[in-house]
Amino acid sequence: MPVMRYAAEPLLATEGPTGMYATRIFPSRARCAGVIAALLLTAGGVAHADNVSGAQERAAAEFLAAAASGDPQAVAYAIHPTELEALRLRILGQLRDEAKRNDNTLRGRLFGTAMPLADLERLTSVGFYTTLARRLQLGGRQYREVDGITAIPDKDGVVLVVVRGKPPRERGTVNIPHVVAIKPYGKDWKAVVPAQIEAQIEDLAQGRRTAPGPAAAAANPQAPGTAAPVDPGVPPAIVELLSNAEKSVTDGRCEEYYDKYMSPNFRRVTSKKAREALIHGCTISTGTREMLVSTLRIVRGLSPRYEYEGQRAVYDLSGQGLPYNRFVLEQVDKRWYIAE
Repeated sequence: MPVMRYAAEPLLATEGPTGMYATRIFPSRARCAGVIAALLLTAGGVAHADNVSGAQERAAAEFLAAAASGDPQAVAYAIHPTELEALRLRILGQLRDEAKRNDNTLRGRLFGTAMPLADLERLTSVGFYTTLARRLQLGGRQYREVDGITAIPDKDGVVLVVVRGKPPRERGTVNIPHVVAIKPYGKDWKAVVPAQIEAQIEDLAQGRRTAPGPAAAAANPQAPGTAAPVDPGVPPAIVELLSNAEKSVTDGRCEEYYDKYMSPNFRRVTSKKAREALIHGCTISTGTREMLVSTLRIVRGLSPRYEYEGQRAVYDLSGQGLPYNRFVLEQVDKRWYIAE
């Protein structure tokens, strides 16, 4: 049988917005019996359990394998489409309400302040979750096979499936049970959004935890139209470059941005046609200009890593909601430019 990967994050049965879900693993048979008994007592007053059907076992296995793969898109496809869409609509509603108040705190915490609301609104439910998942964490463990133990009906059509994972022979003999909440999907079953994920989203939204990466700007998003405090250790010439470049983009002077503030090396290796396309895209797209402005404002609040004897300044932008993870400046003839 081919080796499959399944979620390894320890799981404990807890109540979540979409029903009961496991957030901690119990590694012994006795403890497995204990968690099943607890589920029988707490799952909406239900007092019986059923055998796990092949379709239910496959749904639980699909979700656990996706979680262990580390691929957010795989996780999204393993979740019931209705549940995933409900998550998207709920968060988008909160973001729209926030935008009406001229605020971006929630958007900054969940996606990064550089991610425009308009771009989030265009995403499908799978794309929305994949983007959000950059700030979420799911673990994984490799199993030789997964066996269904019992299925416990819960409220709203959700069923709690208990399965036991058997590790590859070279990885020991401890079998680990998991509890996965699933619901009907036609003739099949799909996992609901795990309470573990819902809890992480809630923690991010409330500021109880921050995403990995340089979180100064993401954890404390600035009000619209303002920039993060400038690092006093950054050379004044760099601060001036960032400020002037931001003003050009804010005023819609995209040609000036690419001709005056982009590095001569960048202009030399960029064809005329490509340069004109960049300028045109910046000129006609409000979203593009907003992203450029957000990038420049975030960079102003970060400390760069210097390379080539101080001739290049590299900023780490991971976790900021941008489609790129770094921003580079370089010094040419004693003057600073945007390199990429």
